Amino acid sequence: MSEGAKHSGKASRTTKGCAMGRREFLRVALGSAAAAAGVPFVGQAAAAKENRPQTYREQLETPIVAHYQVVVAGGGPSGVIAAVAAARSGADTLLIERYPFLGGNGTAGLMTCYNGFRNQRPPELLQTVKGIPAEYIAELVRLGGIADDDPYPKAEHGVTAGDLPYCIGFDPEAAKVASFNLVRKEGVKLQLHSWVVGPMLDGSRVTGIIVESKSGRQGITADIVIDATGDGDIAARASAPFMKPAEKGDRMGMSLMYRIGGVPSSVKGPFGGIRIGDRVVRWGPGFGGDGLDVENLTRAEVETRLKLWEQVQAMRKKPGMESVYLMQTATGIGVRETRRILGEYVVTEEDAIKGKRFPDVVAISSNPMPSYRRKRFFLAHEGFDIPYRSLVPKKIEGLILTGRCISCEQGPFQSARSMAPAMAIGHASGCAAALSAIRKVPPRKLNVKTLQKLLISQKVELRVKV
Repeated sequence: MSEGAKHSGKASRTTKGCAMGRREFLRVALGSAAAAAGVPFVGQAAAAKENRPQTYREQLETPIVAHYQVVVAGGGPSGVIAAVAAARSGADTLLIERYPFLGGNGTAGLMTCYNGFRNQRPPELLQTVKGIPAEYIAELVRLGGIADDDPYPKAEHGVTAGDLPYCIGFDPEAAKVASFNLVRKEGVKLQLHSWVVGPMLDGSRVTGIIVESKSGRQGITADIVIDATGDGDIAARASAPFMKPAEKGDRMGMSLMYRIGGVPSSVKGPFGGIRIGDRVVRWGPGFGGDGLDVENLTRAEVETRLKLWEQVQAMRKKPGMESVYLMQTATGIGVRETRRILGEYVVTEEDAIKGKRFPDVVAISSNPMPSYRRKRFFLAHEGFDIPYRSLVPKKIEGLILTGRCISCEQGPFQSARSMAPAMAIGHASGCAAALSAIRKVPPRKLNVKTLQKLLISQKVELRVKV
């Protein structure tokens, strides 16, 4: 830290002799102005008043510690499947994750229900998500990690036989183990506790990533990088153009998932969430605003956790619910929507609603649009195509997109961002990255028929013959 960055000040005092209330806590934690009106932190305002420098120039020499054919940035459901697919397709693959475990919003976010293996309601005869995602579910079944019940109405299918229904609830701890087992089986190199802070660049070509961890700042070079960060961090920091969500309207908000224990046996069914025995994962308080703004994220964490505590205590006061207790909250609030990177093709709302077919299809999304124009919009068909072009960002080379940052309008985004179709997209991204790296072909120029043949050989559903 530079001398100019150091400062001193007296510690804030809490209310003497009594428990700190929410208003006082927010004042101390965020600054009274931020808590009261949602304006920038008081520390930020103070810095401006003292005429401190607005920027700090750094000159860094970052050691390059490794090279891989494929590096996957982000270990959520889509990133895990992408890494497994790349390794299975012959590429030396590294998976980077900031948490000490894999699974993303399914584990860290406690969103313990994989939605979108097929349409939620008729027509739903076609299981649109198969291949490696189905193998992952089979591993969850083997571990005994499937939930007893969930709140989604759907047709019955045989999970244990591999005939997957619309959604599958799961135990988050089993999901962590299943993810580890999957990547280890394919020989994926794994690096946890590592925050991907940006791309390495040669002009407009991504040549690797920069990570920060307890080992310091390190560079890892790659033939191909897969952006599985969810927020499209690698693409955006490589200067790829992207779409921001609307400030109002269909922008999807954030919510804090939580798990309660001690639900009495007299309470039947999912009890508003995903149930395993006497434990239920439920949707907690929501929060709006920008999921890329650290001040907004901080407010979100504080507000939703304080509100949730009060809600659970109120639940415990209801007759017969005295045994209920707050067992776990998500590691971080669940962020649904931030950047959508502009690709060689943008999947439109019309494409999704009409079920448009594409010759370069690499995945299918059959999930509903959960809040399309403030309603749950069900597809009148068995899913819309995700074309390969929507995984290739404009202007940037050496990079492939996966997960919720792919190139699509807000309506199809709502569908494809769900974890089952995101896993299917990850399968396509991983195979594409491996082919590009091994054949030394830029992703933009990859032969799509070759990619489709590889995907179909790995039991992916594309509804095409190649």
